[in-house]
Amino acid sequence: MLSDVSLQSPTIRRMLFVQLGITVGFAIIAGIVSGEHGAVSAILGGLTNVFASVIYVFVANLGLRQGRGDGLWPLLRAELVKLMFMAIQLGIVLKFYASLVVPALFITFFVTLLAWRMTLLTKK
Repeated sequence: MLSDVSLQSPTIRRMLFVQLGITVGFAIIAGIVSGEHGAVSAILGGLTNVFASVIYVFVANLGLRQGRGDGLWPLLRAELVKLMFMAIQLGIVLKFYASLVVPALFITFFVTLLAWRMTLLTKK
């Protein structure tokens, strides 16, 4: 698994599709419950994790290619970059989106975050 962190990996691709599916599903639900701004808030919450996951893959892949292809440091560094990227994205959304529906944003954010972990733990 350590050397197979790329967008061509079936596990990583499945994880991204699951996150996108959850984002779309929660956007539909939030749109029905809270209207247009609820749907947009849910999309922003889900896409925060989707973009952060892609950043994680690129940073981890870069670190694994530059090193010997083993060790945890490239993955830890990628995780730290991902967490910083998520914090920056959420900060920007909270600051600049005046009509934000906070529950829709954070529920979608947390469910897609859990999907990242659960997809990586499943073997298929």
